[in-house]
Amino acid sequence: MDSRIDLQQPVLDGGIHSINFFNGRLLSARDLTLEQSAYREADRRLGKALGEGVAYGLEVSKAANFKKDSPAVSVEAGLALNRRGQTLMLDARTDIALLRTMTAPANSKSFSECQPLQTGAYVAGAGVYLLTIAPAQATEGRAMTNGLNQVTSSCNTDTTVSTVQFRLIQIDPPITSGELQDEAHLRNLIAYKCFGVDDAADFISDPFGEAVKQWGLLDELRPNQLTDCEVPLAVIYWTDKDGLNFIDMWSVRRRLFGYAADAAWPLLTSERRTCEGEAMFLQFQAQVKDLLLLGTDLSTTKAGEIFDYLPPIGLLPISSPNSFNYDKFFKEMTTRDPIFIEGAQLRPLIREAVHYPPIKTEGEFVVWLYIVRENAQAALASAKPPQSYVVFATGHTWYRGEAHYNVHHWNFGNYS
Repeated sequence: MDSRIDLQQPVLDGGIHSINFFNGRLLSARDLTLEQSAYREADRRLGKALGEGVAYGLEVSKAANFKKDSPAVSVEAGLALNRRGQTLMLDARTDIALLRTMTAPANSKSFSECQPLQTGAYVAGAGVYLLTIAPAQATEGRAMTNGLNQVTSSCNTDTTVSTVQFRLIQIDPPITSGELQDEAHLRNLIAYKCFGVDDAADFISDPFGEAVKQWGLLDELRPNQLTDCEVPLAVIYWTDKDGLNFIDMWSVRRRLFGYAADAAWPLLTSERRTCEGEAMFLQFQAQVKDLLLLGTDLSTTKAGEIFDYLPPIGLLPISSPNSFNYDKFFKEMTTRDPIFIEGAQLRPLIREAVHYPPIKTEGEFVVWLYIVRENAQAALASAKPPQSYVVFATGHTWYRGEAHYNVHHWNFGNYS
């Protein structure tokens, strides 16, 4: 069969069908439903053009009423877009019990176009879980009917509410039992499985081989466990002994990103890779913050004791009680002694560095270390000095330690 069409001939396949209104036309429920569907489809196509991910909000944290034997998390209000282009809006901060203790209310259901969602048991015990947000529908009220059609009067709900639901997905076997037992490295391990570091390295070594269409742990979960209707929000790890050990958003959370310009080269050209580089930076900063909150002494901690990978750039807190000592932290890595840079260089450095691969802690590749002049100056001048920090960056980045005499302060400058 010849499937060719002529120039300027309308392509009807995949078109949006809407009702043609005119005076005298009889309208049925089917007509109005079709019109609603046309508007929804147009909105979804616009959503697909914008991309997938979290637009804003939807941060996940331990709930205030959290208990070890009945873990719960709080999700802030926010907006996300899934791969289908559907908007997922949470209007207010919401607490979510992670153990399913009851079935869904009778007036709620999964979004019809996104069935079936996995409904496995939410297992209490040691495990790594992915928290997602997905569309759902519920009905409210009863509408008045004319009584002429008793068949339809039984379905006379007043409104259909398009809303959201949350789900947990257990993400083993991608996380093995041996990896689960290495709790010191587990959070970092999961994050870089999600970033698809190994898949990216394989592509660079053979870019003309088989086309890479997916990479990372999240892609491994699709479509059998993680559906295109869902947007990942956080990785959650808990055990019977300790309850919720950690909530890691940035291993799976991404800002909105669109499709790659070309399907054959996504690892080189897609915006997703930039988003993953940003997420590496943010994931490290979030984990460091959580380590500081534990109150344990980190002054003798070496990078390899916690991290298999470091992001291509990061800010490491130093000098204060219980914080890191950069000499100890980078002891088994190849570094250059810290050198001063101006704060004006920090943002451009971060924007450059997120395009590079992460730093393997057991490697011998050089890492640049910087001290930001404004931070060091404030520490000397203030009665309440700020948190001191050192900036580390992959040696792939342009070295910022060269002296710029027209912008550097003389006593914080760099001299040959």
